[in-house]
Amino acid sequence: MKIPVEGQPGLYRDSETGAIINSSSGEFSSYEQAKKIKLKEKEEIQNIKNELSELKGMMKELVNKLTTQS
Repeated sequence: MKIPVEGQPGLYRDSETGAIINSSSGEFSSYEQAKKIKLKEKEEIQNIKNELSELKGMMKELVNKLTTQS
């Protein structure tokens, strides 16, 4: 049996398991979309960090070559 959650339209508590269930498919779709966007942002940040590390390595190598030539 579904028991409405007080003050939260669209949310119900399952009387057998005690789980809270969202009956709004639109809200769930919005949640999934936001989760995908967040995951993509994390991947982009990781890519930027990797590229920055690569650039730092190249700069260190360049500095080492310049100082050993002097």
